[in-house]
Amino acid sequence: MDIYDIRKRNLLPKDYENILAPDIAKNIIKKEYFIENSPNNILGSIDGYTIKRHHGFKYGLPHDPLGHQKEKHIDSLVDKGVVVVVRPNVSTRNRFYYPFFIAENAELFCVQGLSFNAVFIRTILNGFKDSVAMHGRPAPTRSAFVPVTPEFGPGYWKTSETDFHGVKNAAVMMLNRATSMGDQGRVFGSDGKDYMNTSRDKIQLWTPIPESVSSDTREILYNRSVIRRYGEKRTVYQKYLEGDDAWTQSGKSWQWIPGVRDEDYEFKK
Repeated sequence: MDIYDIRKRNLLPKDYENILAPDIAKNIIKKEYFIENSPNNILGSIDGYTIKRHHGFKYGLPHDPLGHQKEKHIDSLVDKGVVVVVRPNVSTRNRFYYPFFIAENAELFCVQGLSFNAVFIRTILNGFKDSVAMHGRPAPTRSAFVPVTPEFGPGYWKTSETDFHGVKNAAVMMLNRATSMGDQGRVFGSDGKDYMNTSRDKIQLWTPIPESVSSDTREILYNRSVIRRYGEKRTVYQKYLEGDDAWTQSGKSWQWIPGVRDEDYEFKK
């Protein structure tokens, strides 16, 4: 367990998923650490204070008449998200201890925004963006805990539209027609090869799992699904090609490659 000053930009992006909630952090600092004065230019100083682990001897320390004032100042920094307590390598997490979760696209979000100070959340999210800019995108959070908010949660990719690249495909079709002129007695467009190398974009949006899904199935999908922002868009580029098909006599058929379902789930790896 470590204490950090967000302003010093010394957290890695992956550390942000292990930031403890303010009330939990303040309680840990009170029980396990003591606060002493230090010059602001000293390494580890936070607004003229240093926070040191007492290793069980806190109550044997000399009485500090300004102790309450020091604790109050550090508490205010914790409430603002400036000072954070990080508990790494967590096997189990919940929304009350761990307010932040890294989604599949490496976006950090608060799992229970209404329970925490808006300044606290904004400070953490801004600190995370700065850390990503310095160190790169982190891996998503992997946990048995499944966060669901109005903006983020488990779901599936649902096709919203298909862009058939009209102008580009018209040129490809003209080339295909020129090469198929020798096919006597066949109407152009009646064979899959006439559409060879045409392309399209299948555009899909991350969508909440429908309420119509049974509770048992919903629980399975919730536990296996990745976490993304609802409305997030992905574009799958496809080409019309001849590919393997075990269901046909020839073992081949014309199809959009890569194949993707109109409703496609994405599970954690």
